[in-house]
Amino acid sequence: MSEEEYAALKDDIKEHGLLEPIWLAKDGKLIDGRHRVKACQELKISIGKDLIQETDLETEEDIVNTVLSLNLKRRHLDESQRAMIGAELATQLPGKPKKVIAQNCGIKQPQIAAQLNVSTRSIQSARQVIKQGTEELKRAVRAGSIPVSGAAALSAVSPAQQRKVVVQIEQGEVKTAKDALRQMKLKEQIKAIEKTKPPRGTYQVLVVDPAWKYEKNREHDDTQRGRTDYPPMTETQIASLGIPAAEDCILWLWVTNAHLVTGEASRVLQAWGFEPKTMLTWVKNKMGTGDWLRGKTEHAILAVRGKPKMKPPIPPTVFEAPVGKPSEKPDAFYQLVEKHCPGKKCEMFARKVRKGWTQVGSDLGGIK
Repeated sequence: MSEEEYAALKDDIKEHGLLEPIWLAKDGKLIDGRHRVKACQELKISIGKDLIQETDLETEEDIVNTVLSLNLKRRHLDESQRAMIGAELATQLPGKPKKVIAQNCGIKQPQIAAQLNVSTRSIQSARQVIKQGTEELKRAVRAGSIPVSGAAALSAVSPAQQRKVVVQIEQGEVKTAKDALRQMKLKEQIKAIEKTKPPRGTYQVLVVDPAWKYEKNREHDDTQRGRTDYPPMTETQIASLGIPAAEDCILWLWVTNAHLVTGEASRVLQAWGFEPKTMLTWVKNKMGTGDWLRGKTEHAILAVRGKPKMKPPIPPTVFEAPVGKPSEKPDAFYQLVEKHCPGKKCEMFARKVRKGWTQVGSDLGGIK
């Protein structure tokens, strides 16, 4: 019980007396009612024989089953709270912190999950919280203020960050642990971006995949599909980027359907001093997000400065390739560029290292 729950129990016993019986195992050990006994002792209230339920329970399995049944009937617990109970049962018994139930009396994690009406995945998440979470985080899950799935993800960050998020959620500053973790990640990425220096020299081939910004209402709204996992940039910020282009340069500018139709991509290219020529469309193997239409395509505008050349044969305006990690572009695109666009190559906002390219991106920790 939390301190508040125990205080409420104690007040109730003080006003109405002890109503729920105390349960004992066959050997006389207390198996249910620890808080009630403690409250009676502190209030100096004697426990009558009629409120002591003696049983013939002696195996740990029978005791656990009985305690589970009693507590689940007595308390209204959500799935995360039940998962925490299950996780604690799956790892230890009171008084025997190093003994695993599955080894001692044959109770398996799936059996506990079935008894508690929770998924084994929820119990696994709860075990992670118990193992890596701070006391504040465990308390929040037991109190029902943070779902166990979000708490499991949160348990991977530092204790100080865990405590900070628990306070933020309890005070209503953020809605979920997921949202808090996303904000942490964005702040870390912003710091990495600020430390990243631009590449030296100029390049005949550039690939740029800017962090296009969506509507303002998306930023802290979990219900919006267009939320990004990177710090978004305004059109003005993108247009102000220093582009290391040679006098004769081919530039591939990645753009989503939404930013293509609004004209943002064209205005950015104009600010960079490039003339758009045509567009390559990536047809994905999976349906993506979207408000009016769900996206299954993404585009790379081919723009030029000066008089660059492309190697024949001229590729088509469309290619098909599977979706990888968020914002990651397929190998088929890079192979097309390498085949048809001669010269030194540079990718800005890169997600992974590619041999033969100069790449810049916060995910890469600078220039690669």
